[in-house]
Amino acid sequence: MRPRLILRRILPRNSRNLPFFRSFAHNTPFRSRPAGRPQLPFLSIPKVTSQQRVRYLTTEKKAWIKHEVKQGLTYAILFTAAGIAFIATSWAIKQETLEREYPTPHEWGYLTRIYFRNARQRRDKNEGLPDWVEIMDLAESVLKRLEDPNIEGKGVRDASHECPPGTKDVSAMPESWRRGYFESLMLYATTAQMLNGWMRDKTRNIMFPPEVIIGPSNPRPKPIRPGQASAPREEDCEVVYPSADDIYVRIVSTPGFTTRQKMEAALAHASWLEFNNLHGPASIMYERAVELSLENTPSPAPIDTTTHALKESSPPPSENLLISLTALATFQARSGTVSSALPILVSILKARKSLPAPSDTSLLPSSSPPKPSTTRSLLNLLQPPPYPAAPPDGTAPPVRDSKELCLEAALHLHIGEILYASRQGGREEGLAWTRDAVDLAEEQLRRLGSDADDGLKEAKAVCRDCLATGMENWGRMVAKLAREERARQDRTPEVSGGGGGGWFGLWGQGEVKAEDVDRWAAEERVIEERQRRAAELLEDLEPPRKLFDFGSIFKA
Repeated sequence: MRPRLILRRILPRNSRNLPFFRSFAHNTPFRSRPAGRPQLPFLSIPKVTSQQRVRYLTTEKKAWIKHEVKQGLTYAILFTAAGIAFIATSWAIKQETLEREYPTPHEWGYLTRIYFRNARQRRDKNEGLPDWVEIMDLAESVLKRLEDPNIEGKGVRDASHECPPGTKDVSAMPESWRRGYFESLMLYATTAQMLNGWMRDKTRNIMFPPEVIIGPSNPRPKPIRPGQASAPREEDCEVVYPSADDIYVRIVSTPGFTTRQKMEAALAHASWLEFNNLHGPASIMYERAVELSLENTPSPAPIDTTTHALKESSPPPSENLLISLTALATFQARSGTVSSALPILVSILKARKSLPAPSDTSLLPSSSPPKPSTTRSLLNLLQPPPYPAAPPDGTAPPVRDSKELCLEAALHLHIGEILYASRQGGREEGLAWTRDAVDLAEEQLRRLGSDADDGLKEAKAVCRDCLATGMENWGRMVAKLAREERARQDRTPEVSGGGGGGWFGLWGQGEVKAEDVDRWAAEERVIEERQRRAAELLEDLEPPRKLFDFGSIFKA
């Protein structure tokens, strides 16, 4: 220790800056601090200077970042795959449900079937107004694919020059293909009716209804709904959709369609013309429908060519003839030619009552089908639902089943309306026909029961409509007669001075009997009781529609 002390005294104070001097042996400020922990240089926090570089990304941090990125990508891929699988499954379930609700021919391609199902589903949706522009686009896509020989139209040919432009000959195609093509054309025509007169703004490529177009043809345009584009000018617009008349004429002229299909198109065209107040062309189309229904009927014709009434000595008429004649008679009644409509309806009613009666089991609800086996259920799950069989062509006379009895009730209802509105003396007679219609419809609904199968749903719908309309007409007729009797009773004392008119009351203005007023008041109470009793028959007690009926795929 002695030499070190001598050296410390000899060396200058700034000798610690010498390169060979050991600084850790010198008294530094860290040693002079009275801290419990030794304050050494290598234990202090390093200070960052401009000459030093800090290493932020260490090896451990690199490994942690790689792990986190890998885990994030893994979870992202898993969640994306799960979302895509869920969306695809939901879409497949929806298409399977639509296929069972709106069957499509199996000869069509998958994309064509999707377009057709979606168009019909959007047309029949219950929430809000249908988007007819979108339905028109889907219907046009279906027809273009069906008429294209390179896609779905292999075997479709152009019709002869006698047919309207654009008419196709589908005689060589299968029956299910032709039936689907007919339904597509009818959907196309119905959509064209809803978009009648719509125009496209060429400057913005937006569709507008005709009532909002600003131009000479529409001097008082309706205002645009809030949130929509501004109304266009007529000179900037063009008609973009085809006319429904042209489409109906094409359907009636298409070779390959059945007589029933052409007749339905003619009746739909006539109804469209009547809606547009074109009664002359509408009458021609109704008569055209009658002519189509007589194509497969042997001569002589079972109707009178001048009055269109059925002959009494003729054999039972076909179903097509009964439908077309009923439509023609109701059109004549709406047009005011009651003298021509009433004989036709009476002859149709007589013909329906003379139809052959079916077996007793056909009038009752059929028993439920047997439960399929497990193997059959699995096959039904894996296979697409079958396309429905072709309906009757209507060339044969129908049988007098539940549906025909409900149609007889509807004829009673029509005749009652005509008699009640035709002349003053026929009011009570028309009221009697209306009562008979209500009794027949209610009897058939109670006979069908509440658990009618799919084969009797159409009959129940006809009976339910007939009963509802009959009850409404009956109540209005009786209420009007009751009001007239009360008004006549109130006027009688003023005119006759409280007694009979003239001298000694031998003649006068005619007294109103209290029994007449009481009669109509009593019948009003009867109608109220019948309405309460028929309420359960008029209600639709079917369960609400599900998103997907899993039980339907197990049906045979």
